[in-house]
Amino acid sequence: MDFKNKMLMYMLYLVLFKTVFSQLLSETSSSRIFKRFDRLENDVLVIRDDVLVIRKALKEESDIFREDISTLFNELRNLRKDMDEERKRRIGDISTVSNRLTESGQVERNDKQPVSITQQLSCDCGAVASQYKNVINAFKNEKSENIVLRKKFDEIRKKHDFEIGNLLEMFNNNVSGLKSTDKSLRSEIDTIKTETKANLSATQKLVHDSFVVCQKDNNYARAYFDEGLMRLNASLTNLSLNAIHEISRITSDIASLKTQTQGCYTSSCEVKDCSELLSSGAALLSGVYTVTTPLTHTKIEVYCDMVTDGGGWTVFQRRFNGSVDFYRNFSEYENGFGQKDGEHWLGLKFIQEITSSGAYQLRVDFKRWGETKGYDVYENFSLQPGTNYTINIGSRLQSLGVFKHSLNGAPNNSAAGCAFSTYDHDVDKHPMNCAETYRGAWWYNACFDAINPNALYGGPETHEARYMMYGFSDADRLALAAITMMFKQA
Repeated sequence: MDFKNKMLMYMLYLVLFKTVFSQLLSETSSSRIFKRFDRLENDVLVIRDDVLVIRKALKEESDIFREDISTLFNELRNLRKDMDEERKRRIGDISTVSNRLTESGQVERNDKQPVSITQQLSCDCGAVASQYKNVINAFKNEKSENIVLRKKFDEIRKKHDFEIGNLLEMFNNNVSGLKSTDKSLRSEIDTIKTETKANLSATQKLVHDSFVVCQKDNNYARAYFDEGLMRLNASLTNLSLNAIHEISRITSDIASLKTQTQGCYTSSCEVKDCSELLSSGAALLSGVYTVTTPLTHTKIEVYCDMVTDGGGWTVFQRRFNGSVDFYRNFSEYENGFGQKDGEHWLGLKFIQEITSSGAYQLRVDFKRWGETKGYDVYENFSLQPGTNYTINIGSRLQSLGVFKHSLNGAPNNSAAGCAFSTYDHDVDKHPMNCAETYRGAWWYNACFDAINPNALYGGPETHEARYMMYGFSDADRLALAAITMMFKQA
């Protein structure tokens, strides 16, 4: 590759480098800039190699030019030396001729010399003059050749000086541009390094501060946990001791109660509800017990709540997990269904027979999804005799909960005075079959007004009317998670 081609390749590399650098500066993402650093570094190395090649080529051209100049100067020195020698030789010849001419003149002035000597000297003078003329012509020729040689030398020197000047100017311009580009690139790289270091420092500080905070929180949490664990262990120890003493006491009480109530299941010790069981001392714990209905003397199992509000409550409806289907026919609601220690319905005929024998209170306990609880307590609860089991219900005595409606509310939604309806026993006060429409069974009045405790069992976000609800406003209509309905003597 000759020198001009190398210079052209260098200029192409320089343009490529500037283009890539311009694209690099246009990118705003530091991640992309870092990705291109390696490629730019390779390009810079290639350009540096090309610059070295150019410098080497210039040096070679300069050395060749110096050799040519040195050779030319040597030739000129040799020529000058030859000319000096020739000039000295010619001067010597001229001096010899001049001496001869002088001697010749002297002979001519000597009249006493013979004529033959004069003629001989005349012949010698002509030869000397011819020789002198030849010497002069040789000087002129050498001078002419010397002038031509000097002109040619000046032309060669000017040509080389022009080419070297152009190459040096081009090289200096390219080197200057490369230095400027390199300076700009280094400035950008320094800026990016500075920003990156600043960002890394800020990030490291943030991570360190976060780590310190997390470590403090962790230490605090661990200390709090350890302290809580110690308190819990102490509490568990105390509870264990208390539980042991309580179990011993309860075991003793149960043994005593068994002794006292051995004959309580004979006809002389019959009870009609959980209130009488509690009063007789025969039962103190919540659970399933046997009672005898007051009119037909039918022995039935009931679940007694001996804890809530003083205990003595006879449970007739209980739902808490959806394991029992409450969408049943009238006969099943009349006779009861389910397990008494789980979800169940006691039976309309048993509720009517027991509540018609005295004054009873009705209590409704319910729990919404999310642990929100509430209850209602009403007076004068009973079911009228007959096949429709019309409900009697008095005023609300106590209430706790987020709800709008009640069992004895406005005339169009009160359950008081309504007959019990199922999908196959439609005796409600609405033109349509409320039990079938809303998938339940109840003392329906205006079909549905956010009270449907025997409907389908729903989930946390269920708000349709055909799911188990009680007493909430239409704007806050959500299905219940659990409900219990029970009565006891007033």
